[in-house]
Amino acid sequence: MDNRFQSIRGFNDIFFPESYKLQSIEDTAVRYFNLYNFREIRTPLLEKTDLFVRSIGTSTDIVEKEMYTFEDSGGESLSLRPEGTASAVRAYLEHSIDKQDPVQKWFYRGPMFRHERPQKGRFRQFYQAGCESLGIADPFIDVEIIKLADTIINALPVRGITIRINSIGCPECRPGYIKVLKSYLGTIKESLCDDCKRRIDTNPLRVLDCKKQGCIAATANAPKTTDYLCGDCSAHFNTVKTGLDGLRLSFLTDPRLVRGLDYYSRTVFEFTAEDAGAQNAVLAGGRYDYLVELFGGTHTPAIGFAMGIERIAGLIDMPSTQGPDVFIIPLTEESKQKALAIALLLRRGGRTCETGFGEKTLKSMMRRADKLQSFSVAIIGNDELKEGYVTLKRLSDGHQEKIKDADIVNAVQSIKA
Repeated sequence: MDNRFQSIRGFNDIFFPESYKLQSIEDTAVRYFNLYNFREIRTPLLEKTDLFVRSIGTSTDIVEKEMYTFEDSGGESLSLRPEGTASAVRAYLEHSIDKQDPVQKWFYRGPMFRHERPQKGRFRQFYQAGCESLGIADPFIDVEIIKLADTIINALPVRGITIRINSIGCPECRPGYIKVLKSYLGTIKESLCDDCKRRIDTNPLRVLDCKKQGCIAATANAPKTTDYLCGDCSAHFNTVKTGLDGLRLSFLTDPRLVRGLDYYSRTVFEFTAEDAGAQNAVLAGGRYDYLVELFGGTHTPAIGFAMGIERIAGLIDMPSTQGPDVFIIPLTEESKQKALAIALLLRRGGRTCETGFGEKTLKSMMRRADKLQSFSVAIIGNDELKEGYVTLKRLSDGHQEKIKDADIVNAVQSIKA
C-alpha cells in the first residue's frame, strides 16, 4: 500500500469485535442516561477556537498544547472539539434554551480530539459519553450525578474503581487558597518540572494536576483546598459527602484533585482504575457554576461528567459474541427467493440471521456458518421449497427438525432457550 494513504498517528480504525465492545459501553451509558431523564444533544465536531480558550483556560495543557486548531478560508480560527461541555453550554445560550427553561439535562456521545502523545488509553481521536445537568444548585444533584456515574461503571462492569472527590471552592474563597498555594509552591519551585515552574504564576492549581512523579512527590504536603473553603462551599461539600454516605457509596476525599479544566468550581470527582496505568481516570467531572455566565448568560449552576470509552474498554473482558442466530442455506437457485423471505421473517421477529448467497456448495455454506459462529442453520432445498418448511439444525449438537415457514421465529427462540 502507498504510505501516503495510511491513517494519521493516534487516529485509529476500529474493527469488530472491538467496535462491538465500544458500542456496548455507549449503549449501557445511554440506557442509564435515559433512566435518569437525560436527553441527547449532538453538537458539531468543529467550533470557534475562542469557545475552548475561554472555557477551558489559556494556561491549561489542552489549550496550550493539545488542540487541533486551524484557520478556515475566511481567516477564522476553528478547533476540533477537545471536550463536550463547552459546546453544550454554547448551544444552551445560542438557542435561548436558558430563557425557555433554564433547567436542562443533556447527554452526548462521540469523538473528541487532542494532540497528545498516543499511548495506552490515550488517542488523538478518542470517544466519550457524558452528561450535563444545568440550572440546579442543590448539592443533592451532585450526589445523583455521581451515583449515575457509579451505576454506569458497575453495569459494564469495571472492577477496581476508586471514586475520588474534592471541592475547589468558588470565586469567593478560591483566591485566598491560590495565594497560600502560590506561596507554598515558591518554596519547592526547584523540585518542579519546567511546566509547573511556569504554572506557579499563570495557574497554580494546575501544578496539583501534574502527573509527573517528581511534581507529585514535591507537592505531597501542599495546602488542601478544603481547608480554605467559604461557609457556603464547605456546607455544599459536606452535604455531598453526607448524601454519598447515605447511598452507601464508597469514596475517597482527595485534596490533590483539581481537574485539568479552568471552568470547574466546588465539587470535582474522578473514577480511577487501579489497573489502568498512568492514564487511570476512566470518568471525571464536576461543577461548573460560572461557565454560562462567562459566555454571557445569567448565573446558572451546572454539573456534569464525561467517560472515556476506550479507557473503559481496555478494562473489561466482554464475553465472545455469538454469531447470527441462524445461517440460511439455500441449496438451489430456486430456493434463494424463499431464503430472503425466511430471513425477513426472522429479522422482523428480532432474530439475527445471515444468508449463504456468496457460497456455491452445502459444504462451503456450512463452513461459513461455522466461521461466523452461527447458532443454527436453516436449510432450504427442493423438498423444503415444495412442502413449505425449512430444516433447522442446531450446530452445537447437530439436532435438527423440520419447521413450518410460519413457525421459524418461535422455533429459533425455543432451541436457543
